[in-house]
Amino acid sequence: MGSEEIRRLLTALLESSGAAWEQADGWICFRLSKDGAVWDMACRCLTGRMLAYGRLPLRAADRDEACRRCSQVNGQVIRGAMFLSEEGWPVFRTEAELPDPYDGARLVREAIEYNAAVLCRFWRLFAPEHPTL
Repeated sequence: MGSEEIRRLLTALLESSGAAWEQADGWICFRLSKDGAVWDMACRCLTGRMLAYGRLPLRAADRDEACRRCSQVNGQVIRGAMFLSEEGWPVFRTEAELPDPYDGARLVREAIEYNAAVLCRFWRLFAPEHPTL
């Protein structure tokens, strides 16, 4: 699938779910929430794939400790990878491979849902004082 086809799949999914989104510099950006926790998502639509990045809303106070926690997450997840951005934000990346339109919408949705599930599962690892999740 081409990047524009994938972008249309993603934006249709967001619109059908009622999520507000915006496009900026080639990224589709939106917010997700669960149980009072809110985080940013940014997706990049490329030829044959979509990359989804979920960013926790807190900067690491101790970069070395945050990197250890990212490694702990990476040791437990099946898909994707957790990393620390240059600015110190914990970010989880997932990918949907989309060589053709068959099941494209499902694969895009699953990549975003898996990303959200991982962030929710490991939220307290990065923010133990957070009252939700």
